[in-house]
Parts: sequence; C-alpha cells; structure tokens
Amino acid sequence: MTSLLDGVMERRARRLVDEVGAWLPADGPVLDLGSGTGHLSARLARELGIEVVPADVTDMHVVGPRPVLIADGELPFEEDAFSAALLLFVLAYPDRPARVLAEAARVTRGPVILVQTVHAGRLGYAWLRVREFFWTTVAFHVSKLLGYVSRDARFTMRTRRFYTDARLRHELDAAGLRIRSRCERAVLPGRALVVTGWRLERDV
Repeated sequence: MTSLLDGVMERRARRLVDEVGAWLPADGPVLDLGSGTGHLSARLARELGIEVVPADVTDMHVVGPRPVLIADGELPFEEDAFSAALLLFVLAYPDRPARVLAEAARVTRGPVILVQTVHAGRLGYAWLRVREFFWTTVAFHVSKLLGYVSRDARFTMRTRRFYTDARLRHELDAAGLRIRSRCERAVLPGRALVVTGWRLERDV
C-alpha cells in the first residue's frame, strides 16, 4: 500500500514540475511552503539540481529532509532569502491567506509561484468540495493509519474556503502581488473546475 501511495505522490510531483518548473530560477534556494510529504521538494532537487527548503505547519514528510516548522503568521526567514517560493494547493487552509502570500513575497527575491484549484458554478463547487474531502481529509487519516506519514503528524488542512478566480485574485491584491504569467489545466468541461498556476511578482 505504501508503494501505491508513493506512486500517486510521485505522479503528482512530476505533473507539477512539468507545469511550473520552467518558472523556477536556475539557482536556489527555493522555498516549498506547504511541502507536505516532501515528494515535490525531492523531485525538484533531483531533476533540476536546485536547493529546496521545505516548510510546513506540521511534519508529515515521507521523503527528503524534515520541513522547517512554521506557524500561521510571520515566516522565520530573512527578507529575500530565497530565489523563489512555491505555494501549491495551500491557500484554502490558512486563516489569513493574503498574509501568507505577503510573507512568501517578503522572503523571496524572485517569483512567488502559486497553484490553486478554482471553481465556477455549482457543479465545479460541488466537485471541488467532494475532491477536497477525499484527497485531503480522508487521504491524510488513511495515510496516518497505514503509517505512511508519521503518527505524530497533526491534521492542519481544514478547508476554510473554496476559491473562484475572482476570489483568488482578491487575495493577490491584498498581498500586493500581480500575475506575471499563468498556465491552466481544466479538470471539468466549461471551466467548471480548473487548476490554475500563476507566476507572481510584487506590485511595485
């Protein structure tokens, strides 16, 4: 079962590298904010040869180094410490997402790369709620039960919001960021559910 879970996480990491890897600078360190099991950080380090610093609010890493433990507030890093920051599928969980984005921008001298699923209409909203429940809540507790992630790991991914494109843009405005480039992957027809990737920079 653990090899099956590893395969799922490796495929997810590979797809994310394919989607946003071209946006990353040639040199690190890169901050992986909300690093989870560590598969993405490990793949970036292995394939692109850059230093990646994982950080999360709880330690649920399976591969790679332990994450730097953070709280929902100021990040424990100096300004411009990183060449880029990754926030992949994490903004649904923190209490103040705009603050998280602003902090990522503060500690990053390069791009802030954001990937988030956004919905439009009732079908997309309902699908996203169901997917979030199974791929986040159920997946975490099953992984912990099987010993795939540490039994000491805390569940911190309580979904606080489901984003539309407009609501996600509102978070960017509040954080003082703007979109420099973007990519999209449709999950449902008619843009009912889309995985959107944004390369962000400070709005100066």
